[in-house]
Amino acid sequence: MSVGVCVIRERRFVYVNDALGTLVGHPRETLVGRPATLLLAESSVAEMTERHSRRMRGEPVSSTYETALRTANGERHVEMTIIPSGADWVALVRDVTSRSQRRGVLQRLAELGAGLPALRTEGEVLRRMFSGLEELGLAFAWLSPEGAGVRLGQTFVPSGLVPPDARALSGRWVRDIVGRWPSLLSRAWKEGSAYSEDLSQESFHFLEGEHADSVRGALQRAGPFHTIAVRIDVEGRPRAMLALAGDWLREEELAPVRLFGAQISAALDAALTISRLSAQNTALAALNRLASEAASAPHPRAFFGPGTDEIVGLVACDAVAILLPIESEMELAYASGVDLEDEDTRRFARLWLAGGLCSRAQQEGAPLVVDTRQCPGVLGAELLRQGFHTVVIVPLRVRSRGVGTLSVLFREHRDLTPLERETLQAMGSHFAAAIETHRLLRELRGRAEDLALLHEVAKALAATLELDKLLNTGVTSLARIVDTPDAYVLMPDATGEWLEIRAVSGNHPELLGQSLPAGLADASATGLAFLTRELVVVEDAVTDVRVDQSLREQAHALAFLALPLVVHERPVGVMVATETRRTRHFTPAEIERASAIASQLALALEGARLVEDLKDSYVELARTQEQLVRRERLAALGELSAVVAHEVRNPLGAIFNSVASIRRIMGPGSPAEPLVDIVAEEADRLNRIVADLLTFARPPAPHPYPVPLTPLVEDAVRGALAESPGAVHVELELEDSVPPVMVDERMMRQAFLNLAINAVQAMPQGGRLRATVRRAEGAHEVQVEFSDTGPGISAEVRARIFEPFFTTKAKGTGLGLAVVKRIVESHQGRLTLDSQPGHGTCFRLYLPLDPLPAARLATVAP
Repeated sequence: MSVGVCVIRERRFVYVNDALGTLVGHPRETLVGRPATLLLAESSVAEMTERHSRRMRGEPVSSTYETALRTANGERHVEMTIIPSGADWVALVRDVTSRSQRRGVLQRLAELGAGLPALRTEGEVLRRMFSGLEELGLAFAWLSPEGAGVRLGQTFVPSGLVPPDARALSGRWVRDIVGRWPSLLSRAWKEGSAYSEDLSQESFHFLEGEHADSVRGALQRAGPFHTIAVRIDVEGRPRAMLALAGDWLREEELAPVRLFGAQISAALDAALTISRLSAQNTALAALNRLASEAASAPHPRAFFGPGTDEIVGLVACDAVAILLPIESEMELAYASGVDLEDEDTRRFARLWLAGGLCSRAQQEGAPLVVDTRQCPGVLGAELLRQGFHTVVIVPLRVRSRGVGTLSVLFREHRDLTPLERETLQAMGSHFAAAIETHRLLRELRGRAEDLALLHEVAKALAATLELDKLLNTGVTSLARIVDTPDAYVLMPDATGEWLEIRAVSGNHPELLGQSLPAGLADASATGLAFLTRELVVVEDAVTDVRVDQSLREQAHALAFLALPLVVHERPVGVMVATETRRTRHFTPAEIERASAIASQLALALEGARLVEDLKDSYVELARTQEQLVRRERLAALGELSAVVAHEVRNPLGAIFNSVASIRRIMGPGSPAEPLVDIVAEEADRLNRIVADLLTFARPPAPHPYPVPLTPLVEDAVRGALAESPGAVHVELELEDSVPPVMVDERMMRQAFLNLAINAVQAMPQGGRLRATVRRAEGAHEVQVEFSDTGPGISAEVRARIFEPFFTTKAKGTGLGLAVVKRIVESHQGRLTLDSQPGHGTCFRLYLPLDPLPAARLATVAP
């Protein structure tokens, strides 16, 4: 830079060099001899005079200072240095106009930054900053990272910064450009600020293709421009960058520009805090109003309108829909801003259910923001057709249980701030609480009515123990509590194979006494309820395959409810509530009430049964006491028999030995031989009686193994015929397909022989003995029969025939049939008697085919 020089003597120019003449725009010759104040601006004359006076008084005055000169082109700021030289003054003049302008711009930049924190919103801060930079004539660009590149946002380029042929680049504009990271921006993002001397080169690296070359060429033709970029931090995190460009910017301006960036960051922080607090206050006020509306609403639907209005005012949405679950479907309980006809509401609700967004929001437990293009199924197409582009699904939950969903719809692409999400979730809690509160109140009123009715039923059932009255009370109460025209009570018959209609309420009393199969679950829904002991609901009896259509047609049933009567896991009957007016869906509350009636009736029936059982128990107790006395007598008799048999057997041994000795002494043909034969025969009979006594008193444990029964029966018949006094005709029916049975052969042979002998002895004049061995019908057993054509057995004798020592024979011991019964029972079998006086007698033995362990047989043997 050239320095202007002049010499002043007696306040006039005596010398002016070319540089000073050029600076002021006048030839130097025209200035010589003129007053020195000629070039001073009016504002600088007084200051210059005052400085000179002070200097002449000897006061310390700076020899270098800035002032303003009048030039042919207007005022210019200069730096002047005054040097005394004898009687003359030498003035050195430097042009500092650009430095003064720079200082002024930086001062105004600082003032602009200082005023930003007073603004309340982020938009106001950015708008004021951009307009202020434009007023200062600074070129600037607002840039933010996006992906791997940098997005160019708000931009301003003064017209003087570009050549005339590139005026399109000047002015304010926003270009949707994502460029690369040039060195300047990379350093600014990392270090907080950066300086570059060549804007054209930085722009070239930012842009790509021919556009980059044209911009770089335009900037190069305009002259060298310097750039400073600073990083803007918000809430302690880097957010964007501000780049300033100008020919006067130097690296020493980094500090004031960095300060300006810090002022912007502070202003954005403050605006964000103010906006957040304001939004929170707005949200809290909306929540308070929402809570007040919810508390005063008589029912949820009266609250939906004011509640959704608060949501619209808070998030500026375009439509709101509230969907509530109804069993397995979804109901559109309220909609605002949605274009729907009355008949379209169910279809619209089904679209939400099929889309799965409601269940997804319930699973996540937080508001779900979805672009409608991403909505599954037909739902997305329907929402796009109505012009919605963003949907927010807010789950309505109470104690981790979903009670519905709140759908907020926007016609623009929109994301929610964390505060908006939090507020919508809080509002959803108010909606859910209102829905749940009214549901609980409704249920409470219904339960109170149900309890009153159930109390009446309980009193009626408790008032009687008569079975018919109980059944009539129960069936009438069931029809009343579930509001059905007809009701029935079915109970198993004596065989347990059929369910008989025992009580009827309604229009079909003629069905009383009819029956349904109880053992076939596929035959009827009533039988299914009885067998499974579970509730059976039939909503359409005409098409349900579980229904007995013949009985349904008689009852004119279109839907019904079958409730098993169960006591201690034991089914005792079935109650049926029948709807004859229409097909019907029974609600959970109706099912619960009906189940309560069924439980009460089952308990009442059980109480009546217990009373009857108590009466029977008294009878059974008397019979048991009689049997106990008899058993004690038999036990004592058995012990006595064992003692007698033991004591008698020793003398019998001596008698047998003596008879044998007498036979040897007498020799053949002795007159005493008949007497000796009589003694021997009677001693042998007495020995058999002793053996029977011992067998009865101490029965041996069976040792079973597979034994064919046919040979045993044949042997028993042959042995019995040897003692027959008359002609007995024998009929044997022995099936070849009967497999061997696990028995003790010796014991079973004795049992068969005793039965065969009894049959033969019952026919002293002759008759027919039939012995049969076959498989038992309907059981996994073998049936053995011994029947005769004797006189039969009277009822009095049949009652005692298996008692020990009871006999109707002159020479009988009364132990034969008692021993047979014990042998059969020790093999897990059973013995039956079929006899009528004058029609013969038949004994039947039933022995199981399944093999039993010997240890088990020994255990069960008496």
